[in-house]
Amino acid sequence: IDTITEFRGNSMVRLRTKKMILNGLMIALVFIATKFTAIQGPIPPGFVNLGDAVIIIAAILFGGRTGMLAGAFGSALADLASFAYIYIPVTFIVKGLEGLVIGIVASKINGSTNLKENRNFLIGLIASIIGAFIMIAGYFVAEAYILGFIDKKLGFTAAVTNLPFNIVQGVASVAVGYSLTLLLIKLNIKKYLNL
Repeated sequence: IDTITEFRGNSMVRLRTKKMILNGLMIALVFIATKFTAIQGPIPPGFVNLGDAVIIIAAILFGGRTGMLAGAFGSALADLASFAYIYIPVTFIVKGLEGLVIGIVASKINGSTNLKENRNFLIGLIASIIGAFIMIAGYFVAEAYILGFIDKKLGFTAAVTNLPFNIVQGVASVAVGYSLTLLLIKLNIKKYLNL
């Protein structure tokens, strides 16, 4: 019995370690995708990027917790590295919520990675679109009603000006992120990661 308990204990430690490494990797990938695909938006320091594509991948493949951590920390670190300090708290909350909700909605696939089934494919796509909507709405509300008190360049007019760029970012991220998710599922990436 002690041997079985020890084996289970070691398995749990290994699994926790793998998940920590995976979360760290996804945070780094969100940071890289956000920072190195960034195009300056109409009102600095805001920028358009494909970091949300990696959040979609993380959340659908590995769940809401990983999506939340990757979105919150990876994106906020990219804001920090891009000197977009005013956006860091907003980004942390909005991108974290985006990853969490995508993961929760995508979990309705019932743990199946068979997105070839029409129902599962649709759930994954809907999860990605909901995540993009959270990002678009979150930044609109933050710029229109919160950040304007801190920086006079921001406010309702800035939020309306940035809205089309955030929509383009959301649509592009869904297209790229969900396509790559389907490819990674087809390649059976979770098997290679032994998760």
